[in-house]
Amino acid sequence: MQQRSEGSPHKNNRQSGFTLIELMIVTSLMVILSLTVSSMFMTFLITNARTNTKNTLKVEGSNALSQMEFMLRNSYQLTTNSSAQVCQSNMSSIALESLDGGVTEFIEAIDDSVSKIASNSDVFLTSDAVTVVPGSLQFDCTEAYSGTRSVQIDFDLSKVVPSVNNTTNEESTQHFTTVVSLRN
Repeated sequence: MQQRSEGSPHKNNRQSGFTLIELMIVTSLMVILSLTVSSMFMTFLITNARTNTKNTLKVEGSNALSQMEFMLRNSYQLTTNSSAQVCQSNMSSIALESLDGGVTEFIEAIDDSVSKIASNSDVFLTSDAVTVVPGSLQFDCTEAYSGTRSVQIDFDLSKVVPSVNNTTNEESTQHFTTVVSLRN
């Protein structure tokens, strides 16, 4: 057997490094991976925006509903509203007299082009973050044979879901309802 010497003409000329094919495969895999990650991130942002919108609607609607329910339940009596109604179906507003003799009327009002639930004392039960669907605030008052009254409160709140690209406006709407048995 012959041994090759270092000065042999059959020396291995291979250089270290990456081939063009290897670089293209790695680049393709990185592009696919980055597209997948960015798609997952966009989905997360959209889902998070929808969840925040629904939570805002739920908090605002529940707050307005509980305030009206509390005031109606603890009122001295129902009184004539601005439409000359006291206890009827399909009322767009309801007025009550409190124990201290003050009169409060719950109505749908426009403030800075935003429809809100308000009282006649310039107190808004909903904020600028949500909009009352126009015409959805409704009070249905019924009186039982025993003379006890109950009021059903219905309204819808809506809010635009922020979009990532600001080109599409998705609106989320939630319905709220409760029945209040009046004490007086």
